[in-house]
Amino acid sequence: MVPQPTAALPAAERLETATFSMGCFWSPDALFGSIAGVVRTRVGYAGGTTPDPTYWALADHIETVQLDFDPAVVSYQDLLQVFFTHHKATRTPWKRQYASAIFFHDAQQERQAQEAKKRRHAQLGQFVYTEIYSYKAFHLAEDRHQKYKLQRHPQLWSEFQRLYPNMADLIHSTAAAWVNGYLYGYGQKEHSSYGLSPAGRQLLLEQEVSAKPVLCGS
Repeated sequence: MVPQPTAALPAAERLETATFSMGCFWSPDALFGSIAGVVRTRVGYAGGTTPDPTYWALADHIETVQLDFDPAVVSYQDLLQVFFTHHKATRTPWKRQYASAIFFHDAQQERQAQEAKKRRHAQLGQFVYTEIYSYKAFHLAEDRHQKYKLQRHPQLWSEFQRLYPNMADLIHSTAAAWVNGYLYGYGQKEHSSYGLSPAGRQLLLEQEVSAKPVLCGS
């Protein structure tokens, strides 16, 4: 059996979940995946009324990123700060698919989300169109949308497929989230827990990447 990267092992006794929509999901997946304390990320659809949305049949759902995080390392307020400072929520989305939204999982998240939205409005002096909803359901997006930038690097992707033969395990790998984030220009270049082979680590180190803004439709 191929040993799992140490980054894939449970890192906390208690994890919490955050669910955000920032106008798209590929870049936000990478952004949040690179943050210390974020253990797992996944992209999908939320906020709609149809039972089985797909990318080509979204109906009234929104592109969304969901993450599990260790509140002892990173707080929900920290994640809200990342959310509001990495996308433009001061203009109406041209399509509901690309809306700005926060889906709160409990009363504390609701209060913090409302407060963060008010602060953002005060900082910018502009109306903030972010919608705040009670979390109902999250529909996992198709495999081709998960860890998108990592999938665009076939050799690195193959390394992770060897480590995680099951796609669900790969999607929820902390190491895959970190590498996907690095390839987008977020996070650190070297990390001892990536779990890559020497050849894979060398390939990662050779990548020329620079931090990019989250480029979405909202």
